[in-house]
Amino acid sequence: MVANLQSKNPEIGTVSFQCTVCGKCCNSPPLLSVPELFHHENRFVGSLGLRRVRRHKIGELLPAADSRYALTPDDEKLLNDLAAMQLYKTDKFKHLGEYDFSIMTQALDYEAENKCPALGADQHCTIQHDRKPTVCSLVPFDSLYPDSLQNIVLLNRNFAENCIFKGEKADYPIIIKDRQVVSRPYQSALELRRKDLQSEKRYWGNAVFAMLEMQVFSQSAEIAKIPQDNGLLLLPLVPVLMVLAEISEKCQARCLQYIDSQIKLIDLKIAQAIARKTVADKPITQQFRFIKSKYQLLRPQLTDAPKKPQFLSADRHTADIVQAVEDYLELKTD
Repeated sequence: MVANLQSKNPEIGTVSFQCTVCGKCCNSPPLLSVPELFHHENRFVGSLGLRRVRRHKIGELLPAADSRYALTPDDEKLLNDLAAMQLYKTDKFKHLGEYDFSIMTQALDYEAENKCPALGADQHCTIQHDRKPTVCSLVPFDSLYPDSLQNIVLLNRNFAENCIFKGEKADYPIIIKDRQVVSRPYQSALELRRKDLQSEKRYWGNAVFAMLEMQVFSQSAEIAKIPQDNGLLLLPLVPVLMVLAEISEKCQARCLQYIDSQIKLIDLKIAQAIARKTVADKPITQQFRFIKSKYQLLRPQLTDAPKKPQFLSADRHTADIVQAVEDYLELKTD
C-alpha cells in the first residue's frame, strides 16, 4: 500500500526515539572527519571509504514502517542539493550509471571485535567527553537526507532494540514532528556533519576525487569493487595526506606526525591479534600491514613534497587558503 505521509498516514510523520544505551549502534568503527582522526590518532586506524550512492528520482517509493512514500519534486531537489554539497559526481564515464560517489574518512578495526574501538566493557563510550565523532551524535539520522525525510530514514532502521517508534510513545521523546526534526541536539548534529563534509570536500575531497577519477572511475573492473548504497571499499588514507601535506609546513608536519602515530597503533593492533590467535582476524591484519607499508613509502615522499595549494579556489589568496586549511586541521598558531 502506498500511503501519503501528510494525509493518509500522518502518524508516520512523527517519530519517537529513546536511546537504550545497549551499545549495538557501536558495533563497528565510526566515520570520522580528518580533524577527528587526527585528534584520535592513537585510538582509531584511519582509512578512506568509497561507496556508490544511487540517485533518487521523483515518484520513487521509499519504505516507511508498514507504508511507502513516493518522492515529490521538492524531495528530489532537496536530495540533489545535499548530494552536491557532500558527494561527488562524474558524467565523464557512461558505465557509472545513476550514482554519485561518497568519499569519507572511516576508522578500521578487526571485525571479530564487533565493536567500536572506543566502546568500553560497560557498553559506554570512553570518548563521550573527548571529541566524540559527530557521526556518533547523529545516530540514527543520516546527513545525506533532508530533514523532511529523516522520518523515512528512522522508520526504515532495523534496530534490534525497541528504541524507534512510529508516532508518539509514552516516556519516549518525540524527535520528529510533522516531518520536522524537533530535537535540538539532532538538529545541531545534522548541521555539523553536513558542514564537516563540505569542509572535507573543499580542503581535500575534490583533489582526491580527481585522482580517483583518473585511476579508478575510468575502469569498469575497478568501479565494480566499490559497493553500491551499502558497504564501503576501504583504502589507505594516503591520497588525503598527500593533498593536505602540500598546503604548508605545518600541515606537512601534522601529516607526518599522524603517519608515525598510525604505524605505532597498527603495530599494537597486529600484536594483539597475534596474541588472540583468531583466524577471522587474518584479513584485517593483512589490510593493516598493507596500510603500514603505504605509510612507510609515503613518509619520505611527504618530507620532500612541494607546498602547492593550487587545488583550492583560484580566486583566493594563498595565505587565506593556507590559514583556512590549518584552522580546519586545528593547527595552533605560533
